[in-house]
Amino acid sequence: MHEKIKKLSGLVDKLIEQNFKLKTESKSLRNSIMELRNKIERLEQDNQRLIINSSAKKNNE
Repeated sequence: MHEKIKKLSGLVDKLIEQNFKLKTESKSLRNSIMELRNKIERLEQDNQRLIINSSAKKNNE
């Protein structure tokens, strides 16, 4: 019985460790996604400005 409790305790420890690793990895991935979304948003804004500037130059010619 003592051996079974020891094995179960070991398994619980491994699960806790895996859970922590997954949470850490998940948080890191969420941060990376947010950074990429911010970059995309900035690029879209830059593209809109370039389109507006390009249209304004064509209209002034």
